[in-house]
Formats: sequence, C-alpha cells, structure tokens
Amino acid sequence: MGRRGGGTLPQVRRHEGTGQGRVRFNDRTFYVGRYGSPEAAARYIELMVEHGFMAAPSRVAPMTPTPEPAQPEPPASRPADLPRGDEPVPVGLTVGEVCRMHLLDIEANVPGGQRSGKYTKALAATRAVRPLATMPAAEFGTRAMIDVRRRLIDTPVTNRKADEKGNLPTLCRRYINEVMGHVRRMFEWAGAQELIPGERAATLKLVKPLREGETNAREGKRRTSVRPSVVKATLPYMTQEVADLIWFIRLTGCRPSEAARMRLCRLFDREKPVWRYVPKKHKTAHKGKSRHVPVGPQAQAILLSHTAGRSDRDYVFTPKRSVPARKAKDGVIPMEQRCPTAHAGEWFTKDGIRQAVIRAIRKANKARACQGLEPLPFWTPYQLRYTRLREIRKRGGQEAAQATAGHSRATMTDHYAPANWGRAAQFAAKHG
Repeated sequence: MGRRGGGTLPQVRRHEGTGQGRVRFNDRTFYVGRYGSPEAAARYIELMVEHGFMAAPSRVAPMTPTPEPAQPEPPASRPADLPRGDEPVPVGLTVGEVCRMHLLDIEANVPGGQRSGKYTKALAATRAVRPLATMPAAEFGTRAMIDVRRRLIDTPVTNRKADEKGNLPTLCRRYINEVMGHVRRMFEWAGAQELIPGERAATLKLVKPLREGETNAREGKRRTSVRPSVVKATLPYMTQEVADLIWFIRLTGCRPSEAARMRLCRLFDREKPVWRYVPKKHKTAHKGKSRHVPVGPQAQAILLSHTAGRSDRDYVFTPKRSVPARKAKDGVIPMEQRCPTAHAGEWFTKDGIRQAVIRAIRKANKARACQGLEPLPFWTPYQLRYTRLREIRKRGGQEAAQATAGHSRATMTDHYAPANWGRAAQFAAKHG
C-alpha cells in the first residue's frame, strides 16, 4: 500500500488479495469489510470519528440528503458531498469535513484534479488545520487562525539535518505565510458555497502575514543565482537529454516547467533570427496572460538537435530519450537502440529535473573528492532563471529583463534581478 501524502485525509483502498477495503490511521491498518459495500462505508465513518477526523453522526446532519424522486440527480462533475442551492447547509459542519469537501471540489472541477497546483495548496491547508479537525467550521475565526499559525512556527522539518544540539529546524516564515494564505482561501471557498457564514470567512483577513524580525519564526534562505562555472562542471554527470534541457533554461531564462513541456509546434517566427516560444500552460495562464520566450541562435541549435525526424507534436525533451550512454564493443550504442525504463514519461516534471540535478552534483562531488578538488554547491534548476535575468538586466537593462521573464510589474523583476550595484559604485567613485 502506498504511503499517504502529508495533509490528505485517510482513504479506503482495495486490498487486491482479499478484496476488502483497508484504511490507515496513525500508522495502523484497519480492514473495514468488502470494498465498496455499505458495511465498509459505515465502518469507515466510525474510524473517522474515533480518530478525530470528523464529528459524530449524531451531531451532524446528513451530508447528502436523499433527493425526492421528482428531483434531478446532481451533475456528475460536482462532488456528491457538496450541497446544491436547493438543499440545506449541513448543520454542525466541522473543519475536517470542510477540508474534505474542498479537496473533492477541486478534484472534480479543476483541470488536472489531484495533480493540479491548487490541490497541492489545499493539502497544505488541510495539514495545517488538522489538529482542529473536530472544531465546528462556523466557529473557526481569527483566534483559531492564530493558533494554527503558532503551531506552524513550532513545527520541525523532519527531513532536514539537526544542529549540534540535536534540534531540527522549524518551518520558515515565508512558507508559513503561504500556508496561512491557503487556509484563508479554503474558508473563503466555504463561505462562497454558504457552508459557513460569509462574515466569518471575511474576518480571517484580519490575521496579517508574519513580518521579518517581528516573531521568532525562522528566516529561510532566499533563492539566488548560481555561477555558470558550477553549472558547466555539473553537466558532464547528466544524461545528454537532461544536460541540453538545463542549458536551454540557462540560455533563455524560462521556468523549468515551461522548457520541460515544450513542443516544436509552439515555436513561432522560425524564419526570423530570434524564435518565439509561446507555452500553452504557464504560471499566469489562468489570469488570461500570454507568455513569450525569446529563443536565440544557441538555444535554437539545441532544439534542432533534438527535433530532427520527429513530429511537431512531440515533446522536445522527453525522459524516454534520457538514458545513460552504454558502450558496445565497437563503440557507443546509438540512441534509437537504447532502452529506457518502463516508467519513463512523455515529458519531464520540475521535480524530476531537480532530482536529476541533485544526483549529478553528488556524482560530480564524488569525482572531485578523488581529485582533491572542492565540492560543488548544491543548486536547483530554477536558480538558472535568476542567473539569466541578472545577465540580461546588466547588459540590456530592466525592460529587456522584464520582457524576457514575462513579468507584468517591474518590482517582480527587481526580485529576480536587482539593480546593478556595480554601476552605482562606479558613479559614486567618480562623483560621490
């Protein structure tokens, strides 16, 4: 049975050997009966109540009242737990049930469902309010928000190394503010669906984000650029497909997700010196904004080397071609004769690219240790965007950097590429 993701509610899974349903609570497995049977559903509700994920049925009105025969059935795209406009709002709705209904609504109505970024943010909100799962949702106010925020400040990060005293680092201030924003938006959704009073959801905006230095929340390290020499020293320890993908990001300054899902049919102005890549999906697509990535001659050469003899609908960079080079007796085995793994996907994910970079850095550091060289610092693919935008602003100015990044505001460009301190220093040396 796969491990349940952090922040999700326990779900009944089918046991292939016996055909029974099983669910895990606090690292314990409970069998609830034949999978899909009414007895299994009743036992699942009992376990949810017992472990504090929902209130007792006696305190909560039925989540899905039985409709009259003359009433039409609800649409299939709408979760059955979400009441329609002609149904009464459930009485005594708990925070845990609001989280579950919110996740079901996203899964049914958001493109991508559980794979969407909105679903991931809802999981973070669910994980944050889990200690208050049995609280009535109508009573969740500013004091509850402050209590959730206090718990997040004291939450240790278990996948990090402890310090000399054995203390694990806690969550950083910026991540806490992001999670609290997800919690507020979840209750705003509940207020819009009339599951809780709208004024109760509006009061949550009174809890302001944490500011630097005002609390004991840990300050995380800000993402910055990576030196091009470090990137070049890492490339030889990647597969050719990943190395070309990384260098394309380095040359264009686009987001890793934009480069990973690039198809040749999304490239325009190929008869001009500079091509124009228009990704179909990008960070601000839901706001109706378009994204244009300029592709220069060096980046064009990388694309042409990957698209020869392939369809315009194929992904330019694909894990199916990202296999280590194996040598035969008479030389290197050609690409078309290499066998990728069975689970290789059609395109790279941003997490997959990051893991490939981490593995390459570890291999490089192992080889450098044998040579007596200093280890390379760990870096992420997104840092290449910072590196490129800073180069563009230094050489072409702020407007060129803003257009390359696709930012609507110059203040966001300043975050990636701050003002050039060197020019200010030169002016101060002459006239200051």
